[in-house]
Amino acid sequence: MISKDLEKIFNEAESQKNNGNFYEAIKLFLNILETNPNFEPALNNVANCYFQINETDLAEEYYLKCININQNNILTLNNLAILYLKIKKFQKALEYLSYSLEKNSDQEQVVEKKSYCLSALNLSNELDNFSKKFIQVYPKNKIILSYYRRNLFKIGRYKEGLEAYQKETGVIELDDDNINIVSE
Repeated sequence: MISKDLEKIFNEAESQKNNGNFYEAIKLFLNILETNPNFEPALNNVANCYFQINETDLAEEYYLKCININQNNILTLNNLAILYLKIKKFQKALEYLSYSLEKNSDQEQVVEKKSYCLSALNLSNELDNFSKKFIQVYPKNKIILSYYRRNLFKIGRYKEGLEAYQKETGVIELDDDNINIVSE
């Protein structure tokens, strides 16, 4: 809970952030944090602003402060994971994406990002199992299907890879002996 004065500053900071005035928004969010250092929305928003201006070290610092206050803040977990993806720290991104999905498995975009991490880290068995599970949940998600298909080809399971490609694109037909390209 914050005072009316801080709420007014917060709303102005949000407005500045939404208008792309990230430096001004940072000043306002930091002003709030001087009197209320554990205010999660301000911590997360100042981190988002630093992320937008490519100050990734500062963004990470504020995301971590927010997570230290509330380890169950899914928004911050996901934001920190996206930061780690951006700076190619895939193992750290995977850690936070996994934790976020433990808290709430109904996050399709987080599933896509975790699939990407598993692929980038060459964790083929984990990607295979993870993709199978979530293709059942999101059968029309082309991003998850794409990572699954590419992984199947990578590990030498070509027929299954072609079947996944068929499901993903619909441009091939398979039978026991032939692969036919379907023209539209």
